Amino acid sequence: MSRYGKWVFNIDRAQNLLEEQPRAVVQTPVADWVARYHLHLLKPGSEGKTWYPIFGPDQSHFSAEHAMQTDLDEPVIIATMEFDGERALLLIDGLHRMYRAMIEDRSTLPAFILTVAETTEVRVH
Repeated sequence: MSRYGKWVFNIDRAQNLLEEQPRAVVQTPVADWVARYHLHLLKPGSEGKTWYPIFGPDQSHFSAEHAMQTDLDEPVIIATMEFDGERALLLIDGLHRMYRAMIEDRSTLPAFILTVAETTEVRVH
């Protein structure tokens, strides 16, 4: 499960959906996610929540040590939500990978992007 404030996303269901409905991997810019979620404020040695954005992933279980062991070739999962006719993207799986990519100066990471309908399907209501 991945939590964003009151929103919860079932990552297992998202991964199953991606297996059932394969799609192309896209490259997502690391710098955009670092800026959006203020990942630069998480320091090496960070264990648990020290700070997190109001609109962003729950970082209470963040571990810099774990982040540095993640596989940067495994695509992150990005959800698409719609607000007042505008689309918004959320990184629902891959915060640790994004952090490692930032530390290692990677410009992009592979990603799968869920549609609005798929995002609704994996969101726990």
